[in-house]
Amino acid sequence: MLHMPTRVVYYAAMSLDGRIAGRDHDLSFLQMLERGPEDDYTSFYDSLDSLVMGAGTWDFIVRHGSWPYAAKPTWVVTHREELEPVEGAVVEAYAGDLAELVRRIGDRGYERTWLIGGGDLAGQLLEADLLEELIVTVAPTLIGRGPALADGEFPLRRFALTEVSRWSENGARLRYDRAR
Repeated sequence: MLHMPTRVVYYAAMSLDGRIAGRDHDLSFLQMLERGPEDDYTSFYDSLDSLVMGAGTWDFIVRHGSWPYAAKPTWVVTHREELEPVEGAVVEAYAGDLAELVRRIGDRGYERTWLIGGGDLAGQLLEADLLEELIVTVAPTLIGRGPALADGEFPLRRFALTEVSRWSENGARLRYDRAR
C-alpha cells in the first residue's frame, strides 16, 4: 500500500522569551493574547486527522480531567507501558524511533498530525528532522522560567517564513514551513 507521509505540525503559543508555559505548567501568560480570529482554532483543528504528544502533556491532560480533542487518534510518546485513561480519548502509547512513529501514522492514512505541547518532544522531532510546519502565536510578555518551545540538542533546521500576522492587539502569529 502506498502511503502519504504525514505532515507533523507544531501549533503553539509562546512568550517573547520562547516559553510555552511558566513554572508548574502555568498557562496564565495566554491571557495576554486576548482573542484572535474567531475561527482560527476550529479551522486549524479541522485540518488535522491525528495528534501526537509527550508524556508530560498527557499528564497535564490527566490532571485536568478532560479530553478536548474529540475522537482524533492520538499517540503519546512515553516509556510507560500503560497510560492513565481519560474519558473519550483514543490513544496509543509509543516508545521508540520517532521516524518509525511518523511512518506508521502515515501508513494508516493520516496526513496531518498536530504536535500538542511538549518542548521536549518538539526537540526530539527536530533532532530527527520530522517537524514540517510551525504555527506559533507570540504573547506580548516574558515568563523567565518554564518549558521552551523546543528543548534538547538538535542541529540547526532552516524554516521558511510563510506568514506573519497581528494577533489581537499586541500578539503575533508566525507560520513557517521546513525549508529543505
